[in-house]
This record gives sequence, structure tokens and C-alpha cells, in this order.
Amino acid sequence: MNNLTANKIFNANMTKTMGCTDIGVVGYIASIGAYILRNKKIKTVHLIMSEELYKNAVNVGVPGLRTSGLNKALALGILLKNPKKQLSVFETVTNDDISKIDKLLNEIEVKIEYKKFDDTVLYEELYLTSFEGDEVRIIIKDFYDNVISVTRNKERLSLYEKDALIGRVNKYKINNYDEILDFVNKGDFSDLDELFNVANIQYNNARSEIKEQHGDFLVEDLPNNQKTCLYDLSNFLRKHITVPATKRMQGDIYTVYGVAGSGNLGIGTLVTPLFLAQALNLSEEMKRKLVVLSFFTSVYVKQEMNVVTVLCGTGHATGCSAAAVTAFAKKASRDEIKEAINIYLSSSMGFVCDGAKLSCTYKVAFAAMNGMIAAKMVLDHTSKYDGFGINKLDIDETIKNLGKLNNEILSSANKGIIDLI
Repeated sequence: MNNLTANKIFNANMTKTMGCTDIGVVGYIASIGAYILRNKKIKTVHLIMSEELYKNAVNVGVPGLRTSGLNKALALGILLKNPKKQLSVFETVTNDDISKIDKLLNEIEVKIEYKKFDDTVLYEELYLTSFEGDEVRIIIKDFYDNVISVTRNKERLSLYEKDALIGRVNKYKINNYDEILDFVNKGDFSDLDELFNVANIQYNNARSEIKEQHGDFLVEDLPNNQKTCLYDLSNFLRKHITVPATKRMQGDIYTVYGVAGSGNLGIGTLVTPLFLAQALNLSEEMKRKLVVLSFFTSVYVKQEMNVVTVLCGTGHATGCSAAAVTAFAKKASRDEIKEAINIYLSSSMGFVCDGAKLSCTYKVAFAAMNGMIAAKMVLDHTSKYDGFGINKLDIDETIKNLGKLNNEILSSANKGIIDLI
């Protein structure tokens, strides 16, 4: 991996979001339509979603409302009319906007439906009409911010469309885990300053929220003799992830930088290395290496888990990155870093996603904790890994098997989860 590739992967996998990304895209698409019809009175709103997107949006809080509701997210997006904010569209919501939601929903006809799409797991189509006879159709596909089609009265409006991201992402792929480790050990991170900036923002925001809750879970609250105990650190790390993740999932106004399409993964991926670096009093150089290692480990796992199914990709990627950075911070060998990831995955292959909701905050936090403990097991030489089953001795084979389990074997199980929801 060279610096150009690293920068391209970063840009393709880092997104600023407000609230849960899956509800954010609902507000985003509504905001586009409302902006196009800003001088008209909207009559009907028809939203079609892929069932996977529906599963992860129906039960999460709408930012500013602290309650769920796809119709409310649509109404709020319409009221905001600010498509330039994209997935952060809700960050400008005011009490005045909130007070108008019920009135707007009484004035317009809203229809929401979901279905299975054979060629994608992320599809959202919005069709709006006005009392004046206008109609707007918008399609977002494959990626949360990938607007592929906008038409008004059957005229295509290319101004609102974004270049397709699939080719860009596929062009810059991580080939194997050694590629990541080689890049990290080289230590040349030119063009990744924004990654470090975002990581600092995410970590400081987590610390601020913990302070506001008067929790004694900051690094400085740990006695010095406990700062080297990974069991104690993992418990404190849990708080650094659950607090900010809860803020976004319950619908508070709270900005998060998502990694590989997940805001909770952004929290787990970027907070963990900085927390560990502060606890262990690591150098600035080592801190930067941990951030890069964590980020690209998460991206690599999600690269293979490229279909939304019943497996929790956010949990798996968070646990893997936590295992890797913990082992790396403790000066583990290359093989030990890979083994730490393998040990984590050997106990978590059944991490199930049953829709985005508040309890997801605990999943991602426990994944980070378990990743740290997996690294400790390797460092203490208490783990024994045989390579049987889905997990192989070669970490690349294990991660590819995880992807096959997710993308092929369990893809049909998603409908069953949605029916249960």
C-alpha cells in the first residue's frame, strides 16, 4: 500500500454523519427533494428502501427528536432543505423545526415500503409530488451518499448526483493484512492528516461526554498500576464507546465520523487507539501508527463483509481493530498481531445484527473489550489456536471466510431477522 492508495481508501471510507447513518440517509434524500421543490407545496412522499436499510433505520432515534420514526425523519429532512449537509443534514435542526413536524405530517401523504433488491443491499428511492403538479424522483444506491439519479418532471438534474463510488472503492482495495502492517511499520503517513484530525475530534468528544455524565472512566481516573492492566483498560474503553454511541443512537444532536459506512464503527475504530495511546503514555509516532492500523484493519474487515446480512460487521471490525492495536502497542510480533485478530474472531463469528438500535452501543463496546482481551491472551501465551473451522491460521483466509459467511451463506437469513423485528 502506498500513500496515494491509503489516501484514496481513507476518502472512500470516512464520512461525517449526524446520528445513525441509516436514519441520516433518510433525512438526506428528503432534504434533496424538498430543496428541489422549495417553492412548491409538497403533496405526497413515497419512500422505497432495501430491506437491509429499513432494518437498520426503523428503530433508531432521529437526531434532535430522541425518538424513532421514518416518517419523522422524512419530515425533518423536508423542513431542513439542506442537501449540502449530506449525511450530516440533521446537525442544523432547531426546536422550531421540531415543532413543525406533526403539522407537516398531517398535510402530506406519506407512504413507506421496503423490499429485497437482488443487486444491492443499500437502496433508497424517494418520489415526491407537489400540489402544483411537480414530481421529483431521487435514487441513492450502494453507498449512503451515492446519489445516482435525480429527476424533476422527468428532466435529469445531474447537479445533485454524485460520481459512482463503487469503481473508486474497488480500485483501491487492501490485498492482504501484511500490506497494512508494512504500511504502518514504514510510518510514512503523508496525506493522512485528516485521519488523525478526525480521530482526535472523536476521542475528545467521547471524553467530553464522559465528563458531562460525571463518570470516573477517563484515563486519568485510573491508578498508575492499573494503566498497564488490559482488563481494567478494557472496562474503561467500554465507557469511551458506549457513551458517544448512545448519544447518536438515541437521537441526540451528536456528530460522528463514520468508518466504512458505520458511525459506531467510526467510534470504535478511532477512539480505541487514542485511548490506548494515552493510557500507555505512548509516543506521538506510536499513536499515529495505532490510528492508522486501527482504521485500515476495520476497513479491511468491512471490505470483505461487503453485504449487509445478519452478521454485525461493525462489531467484527471493531473487535479486530482493537485486538490489532492492543497487540501492536504491546510490541507484539507480526504473527502475534494476526493471532490476536484470529482469537477475537474465533469467539465472535456469531455476532448477530438484528437491526440498528440503542443496544448496538453495547455490541460495539463489548467487541472492543473482547478484542483487547484477545490480544492479552496472545501476549500472555495463554491462547492456543488450531486453525480448524472457519478461522484459519492465515488471517487473510479467516477474514475472507468471514466475508463468505456474511455475503453468501447468511445472506438469505436477513429476511427472517426482518420478520422478527
